[in-house]
Amino acid sequence: MWLGFATPLPRHGADTVYLGAYTDEEQAAKAHDLAALKYWGPGVHTNFPPSLYEEELKTMKNLTKEDYILLLRRKSPGFTRGISKYRGVTRHHQEGRWEARIGRHSGAKYHYLGTYDTEEEAAVAYDRAAVLHRGPNAVTNFDISNYIKRKTKNPKTEITVCPPQM
Repeated sequence: MWLGFATPLPRHGADTVYLGAYTDEEQAAKAHDLAALKYWGPGVHTNFPPSLYEEELKTMKNLTKEDYILLLRRKSPGFTRGISKYRGVTRHHQEGRWEARIGRHSGAKYHYLGTYDTEEEAAVAYDRAAVLHRGPNAVTNFDISNYIKRKTKNPKTEITVCPPQM
């Protein structure tokens, strides 16, 4: 399984964006191309010719960057039907509430973070856990600056996970 990632604004020091899980390298590369075209426009270097994406370019014109990334995630083969559009969030099988879990933490396959009334609340719980355990390079659902307050001038040291500004 290939994971698709894109760095939407590397010229400005932005964080990595999760694009989904793909069954092969070519699918992941195409997802990266589409994200790059959405963020940077038609002049960006892509893995495949931009003409290959004519239909997708029409679709992306009507969506915000965030909505288009969510669309890419939902279209990925690794996106199980019935789960949330957010990373680390799924519908609880018995309660019907939204459950947040983070993978591969403390030697366990998953670390349960709780159930929540809304997808967004569960996504925030996931984001906060990701930042807490993975630091400033964590892949989050929402802008990482919602969760990190830097205490020093060096962004790699002394971060504090703070309540989200939503």
